[in-house]
Amino acid sequence: MKAQWHTNRRKEDLKIPAKYQEKSPAMQNRRELTFLLQEAAFAEKMTLYHVIDLDQLDQQKKYVFLKDLPDARSVIFLGTPIFEPLLLMEQTIYGSHGEKKTTMAESQVECDLRSFRDKLETMGYDVTIKLPTILPDPAFAEILALTKAGFKGKNQRLIIEHFGCRICIGYLVSDAPLMGGDYRYPDFEQNSCGDCQICLEACPAGALTEGSYDAKRCRDYRDDPDNQQPIAARSIVNCNRCMASCPLGAKTIWAE
Repeated sequence: MKAQWHTNRRKEDLKIPAKYQEKSPAMQNRRELTFLLQEAAFAEKMTLYHVIDLDQLDQQKKYVFLKDLPDARSVIFLGTPIFEPLLLMEQTIYGSHGEKKTTMAESQVECDLRSFRDKLETMGYDVTIKLPTILPDPAFAEILALTKAGFKGKNQRLIIEHFGCRICIGYLVSDAPLMGGDYRYPDFEQNSCGDCQICLEACPAGALTEGSYDAKRCRDYRDDPDNQQPIAARSIVNCNRCMASCPLGAKTIWAE
């Protein structure tokens, strides 16, 4: 079902895959729990909400999540758009366990993840959280691409329809039995990068090449004070050119 925030959703648009239509108490509970969480995501206007049913993955892909929670049955992905580069301003803050560096985008997703963890734990389910990262991460992008909400771009980031790579995503691993998918939006997994190499050419550190990413080069460049722009106490603007330069994602193109 495709729905926009300003339009009413129609019940007849809802298509439940045959594998989830079994008429049993267990499957009925699964459907109700799935739509309960999806309604919460819809109410909170989350741009990216997607569930992976681990029963639908092969053992190798499933292991990525089972190592975090051996009894896991589902993975819930939550993401928020990065409409302005200011949301990537890196801040050093004091937390319960000392200092940490974060951005407003990462903090927002962390709050969403904690909120959904609380919902599931209240119902008696176990949950672990995987916090988002704003740096390119090939392995993480491949995990995110399992949602079929997007594809891994040449900048080693997930690219989704309308928002491109300018989206911050984390996920929860839980033993809650959920139906896989997102019944609001269709799959979007066709790679649209084509011959474009804008992000590769934009990287000042030379960390991105066709099909690879040098994390050390990226971090060394970002950690160099000469490449940082202080804008407030304990706050800096750091390199995000591989994200900013991508022409995909009309809704999140940053103004010059």
